[in-house]
Amino acid sequence: MNYKTLFKTAMLAGEIMAQSGAETFRVEDTMIRILKTSNLQGVQVYAATTGVMATLSDPNIEPISEVLRINNRVNNLSRINEVNQISRDICDGMISIEEAYDKLILARNKQTYSRFIIAIATIVSTGGFAGLFGGSIIDCIIAAINGLIIVMIGKILGKRVESYFMIDAAKSFSIAAITMLCTVFINNINSEIIIIGSIMPLVPGIPITNAIRDTLQGDYMSGTARAVEAFVISVGITIGIGFGMGFFNLLERMFVL
Repeated sequence: MNYKTLFKTAMLAGEIMAQSGAETFRVEDTMIRILKTSNLQGVQVYAATTGVMATLSDPNIEPISEVLRINNRVNNLSRINEVNQISRDICDGMISIEEAYDKLILARNKQTYSRFIIAIATIVSTGGFAGLFGGSIIDCIIAAINGLIIVMIGKILGKRVESYFMIDAAKSFSIAAITMLCTVFINNINSEIIIIGSIMPLVPGIPITNAIRDTLQGDYMSGTARAVEAFVISVGITIGIGFGMGFFNLLERMFVL
């Protein structure tokens, strides 16, 4: 067996899962299962929110060790499931390590959902959440327009700004400002429901869930890191909404809208 290829495959699997929003214990478990197919004595894996580390050792070989930094993270459950299936195939002996590595490369580079589908889903979900919270048809339409604004801002700032905090704050600011502006020209709309429905796609649901699961699994460092990540995202949303409403109130006073 080519232990270096096996090690590269395990590291790639861990990298993809960590970048796709998988829980820390799931990343470690997947990497350990792949590395244990070597039947070597020393298999050590440590995964965190921002990186993965692994060592493969045995008295008969030179130890192999690597530390990999995780910079960009997105939530992609489909990609996590695909990596899980590949790891199962490796453990069951259904595919070779070389085939598994090639499949992992394809999984990492494959666009699971097109930008158009993501945009449509965002627009529909914002309008749908507004309706779910008791909004009228007009409230749902305005919330859907806010969803379109979210998509546009994400596309513009995503290539220029690396801070998710700033991007979420900009999206929230636009949501609040546009919603409050609509209250001037359209009667009988519920600005609170519109804003709440519009920010739902921004709410860090998966980081909060993973923070709880990692903590319950005993990964306190990763659990704390994910909790802080969720907190920072929430603060960005809150600041954006607050500044957006404050900006509108300032304009209202200046121009007596």
